[in-house]
This record gives sequence, structure tokens and C-alpha cells, in this order.
Amino acid sequence: MFLKALLCSIVAYEKIDVKNKNEVIHPGHPAVIDTALLADKTKEFKAGTIMKLNAAGEALVPAAPADTPAAVLAEDSDGKNAEVLVCWHGTVVFGRLIDASGAEPVAATKAFANKLRATGIYPLQLFTNAKKG
Repeated sequence: MFLKALLCSIVAYEKIDVKNKNEVIHPGHPAVIDTALLADKTKEFKAGTIMKLNAAGEALVPAAPADTPAAVLAEDSDGKNAEVLVCWHGTVVFGRLIDASGAEPVAATKAFANKLRATGIYPLQLFTNAKKG
């Protein structure tokens, strides 16, 4: 009886439609999304960019693999406004995470993405229609 109840509560994420195929937020857990300020409002970052707090702790800059990340951009920045929507907690699609710490943005490595777990952001890749590409 218990096993049957447990199996009934399993969610098949591959059967959940994603509203936006480029969406970073994973539907597996309600996300805490709120506004934050970018340290440089003229920079354009893609949704999924892993961010950290600047030295003053007041604004976000791209995190490097050696840093402690704080958030993930939930939307693209426009290069005009410092205010952006970020995911502070929840689940994100691993294949959409970006490391923008270098000269050109690249896909985040598994080790870098897993650092998000310490902040309460969990990278998942559980459904096919959310894979990058």
C-alpha cells in the first residue's frame, strides 16, 4: 500500500510542457524569483547566467567557477536597466546555465553548477524538452 502511494506521487517531468523552451526555471519546485541590481547595467547577460554578489554586497556580477554563486538570472538583461529578475531559490535547468566570467559566455560545468546547491538553487535536467539546443 505504501509503495503504491509512493509511486503515485512520482512526477514525470518529461511529460510536463514547458511554456518557453528557453526557460531556465525548472517546474519541479516553486522558485523564489525577485528583482536584483546588476553592478553594470550596460552589460547584457542571458537568462541562466550564474551570478554572485559584488564586493559591497549590493549588486550582482557574473560568478566564476572559483566563486560562491548567489543567484541565477531568470531573464535576459537588456543592457539599459540595472534591475533584473533572478532566481534566489528553487530548481533550474542545468543545460541552460551559463558561465559568463570569461571573455565569452560558455555553458556552466557540472562542478560549477553544483555550487548553486549551497545557496538553495538546485540544477536539474529531468525532461527532454528542456535540453539546450
